[in-house]
Amino acid sequence: MIIAENRTVELGSAGTIQVKSGSLPKSLYQHQNTAIQKLNIINRSPFKGLLVLPTGGGKTLTAVHWLLQNFINKHKKVLWIAHRHELLNQAFNTIVDSSYSELLSDRTNFRYRIISGSNEHDIPVNIQATDDIIIASKDSLNSGMDYLLNKWANNLDEVLLVVDEAHHATAKTYRKVIHALEESKPRTFKMLGLTATPFRTAIDEGGLLKQIFPDDIIFKEDLRSLITIGILADPIFEELPTKLEIYNDLLPKHIKAIQAFDNIPEDIAIRIATSCERNNQIVDQYFNNIEKYKQLIVFAINKVHASALNGLFNEKGEARGINFKSQLVLADITDAATGVKISGKTNALAIQEFRNGQTNVLVNVNILTEGVDLPNLQTVFLTRPTTSTIFMTQMIGRALRGEKAGGTKEAFIVSFIDDWKNKINWVNPEKLIESEGTFSETTKERDTSIVRLISIEEMEKFAVMMDTTIDTFALEKLDFLKRMPLGIYKFSILEHLELQEDLGNKNYEVLLYDDTEQAYEDFINDLSSLFESLTIGDREELNSQELEALFTKVKIEYFANFHSLTGYRDEDIKNILRYYAQNEKKPDFLAFKNRKDCDLAKVASHIYDKGLGGVARTEYVNSLWENRQNFWQVLFGYEKRYFKQQLDIEIYKIEEPEKYEQTHIKASVEHDRVDIHSLPLSEIKERDFDYYRKLKDSIYAKHTDTNGDITCAISGVKSKRRLDFQIDHIKPMAKGGLSTIDNLQVLSRKAHTEKTRQQNLARNSVA
Repeated sequence: MIIAENRTVELGSAGTIQVKSGSLPKSLYQHQNTAIQKLNIINRSPFKGLLVLPTGGGKTLTAVHWLLQNFINKHKKVLWIAHRHELLNQAFNTIVDSSYSELLSDRTNFRYRIISGSNEHDIPVNIQATDDIIIASKDSLNSGMDYLLNKWANNLDEVLLVVDEAHHATAKTYRKVIHALEESKPRTFKMLGLTATPFRTAIDEGGLLKQIFPDDIIFKEDLRSLITIGILADPIFEELPTKLEIYNDLLPKHIKAIQAFDNIPEDIAIRIATSCERNNQIVDQYFNNIEKYKQLIVFAINKVHASALNGLFNEKGEARGINFKSQLVLADITDAATGVKISGKTNALAIQEFRNGQTNVLVNVNILTEGVDLPNLQTVFLTRPTTSTIFMTQMIGRALRGEKAGGTKEAFIVSFIDDWKNKINWVNPEKLIESEGTFSETTKERDTSIVRLISIEEMEKFAVMMDTTIDTFALEKLDFLKRMPLGIYKFSILEHLELQEDLGNKNYEVLLYDDTEQAYEDFINDLSSLFESLTIGDREELNSQELEALFTKVKIEYFANFHSLTGYRDEDIKNILRYYAQNEKKPDFLAFKNRKDCDLAKVASHIYDKGLGGVARTEYVNSLWENRQNFWQVLFGYEKRYFKQQLDIEIYKIEEPEKYEQTHIKASVEHDRVDIHSLPLSEIKERDFDYYRKLKDSIYAKHTDTNGDITCAISGVKSKRRLDFQIDHIKPMAKGGLSTIDNLQVLSRKAHTEKTRQQNLARNSVA
């Protein structure tokens, strides 16, 4: 029988940090001191803002110095949250290394606790009121929120919340923590977000960051200035083309998957990963330049690829008879070569040996993008492409610690480029650095991106229309411009992706066509009221029953009787519902401003009217195709045969109008120009869709109260759903009324029907 004894063990995840006497061993850089000055100014009152420093710029150290001096030293409490275990440990180690009396003159010690789902960390139930700083994963706090509030937060006068890698803060689980702290008893709530991700990129991709951090950027230092003064290494970019041709195997479904997941489809990934020629090129490139490249991190395409490269590095190192070692750093898997399980502890050992110079190469898949300090790293091999500016910034940032920061003068960023024939909009690392990751797109550039997305959808139709065994007459009969979307709803959903430990952004695009524009507009504007019938609380995901019930309701109420070829897809509606469940925000809409430039029917008319044939026609068509100022190559996926085949169809429709019930008018007409407001809304929509949407939104905003209720201008009936209303001219256009904000109103459908009936009666009585 075991007799109960008083036995204790040390717990590394909670305890007391003893403040060291004296000055800090290392001073901050000028940009870090400037950041602290800015933080001191905003700290005079409650705030929610961002500290933006590029990877290697010392954002963690800057934040720690500031909070130790301004919060811990003054007996105020701090909660530091992140999404990965490595980030928690990095924050804790930085706090320990910075705990000197220079910053903590009024403290001899303070209490800490690290909380996460890892066995090496503590759990929320053990939180104590005496904890001065809690470093926790957001998932662990969400499951133990009551302990955080009742044992700690509700007893505080002031609290600082630090959100590490703040570009992830758009997830509902982060927002739940933020809201809970803000609504708890502390009289003063302050929040500091830390990120290396360019702010504008994060706003474009997530859309919620500005709402979460309304004070915007408190301080930002750009990448190029830190390179110039030597804090960051000067990046030297090398692009090495491989001989691997991908484009022939690239189907529209593959392009969709890459655009959505930033994840190469499995069949293509396997082909890349198992290409002996490509893998040998990668490894040989290193050994042929080993004195230049020195210590190296390789970002592989998947775990199979990582294992293959790691084995090849060690094999060739041994064959050269040199003191060489390559190691894997992966999520928990079994190494195919050795049969040994690679765990978090194994990863930590490999990283430590790399720091100590005992390991030359680390091969990983996505895991070394955040929160790992590798000062001796000289080179990064990008053996996988990415469509994510965030991910690319993190990958190249690993090697950018400069000489003044204990790193290297130069950093080699080596990309291995497969042949995709420009079908994927991969991020170019050199262009990313040149623009510091903040892309200010022109309308032309944005429309090119939209056309690329449209192409993914249309390529399937073009391929079908090339197949003579399939009857595509109904599709051919449509006006070509009708097949071009008015724009795109673009959004991301945080999901657990295949190769990532934590949530990653899966991108979605929903194309909006003329036929379903009104249905989509009503549906998306009514999302809030649609979700009122559900009680999902803080959950970020709908269960299958909830999703199916909502989808069925939407399909019946908004999309009944839509069966056209450019209608809607079930999965698009479901994805919008899933997005709203996670973010409680309508998806952003990107209008295709240059849509009319994609009217192939006009090109066909020009050829027909001018009588172009033979050499003249060939030269004209080739000039259109080669002109990079237009969208044809992007739209047709760089497949000229699709372009020519579709053009032939449009010309045939002119030559044989009776078969398509069309009439071709050859005469040239010079049209009058009029104020767009003299046109009915349906015509404004056709001519300037972006303005049409803004005009409608303004009318609805005029009739919407602070509770979100839309009010009928005649009956006073209220509803949150746009589906229950329609826009009406106060003074009819037949009597000189214009489509302007002051002459447009919102009526319930019943009131509009009654008004129309009364007007008809009045006209009939006059007659």
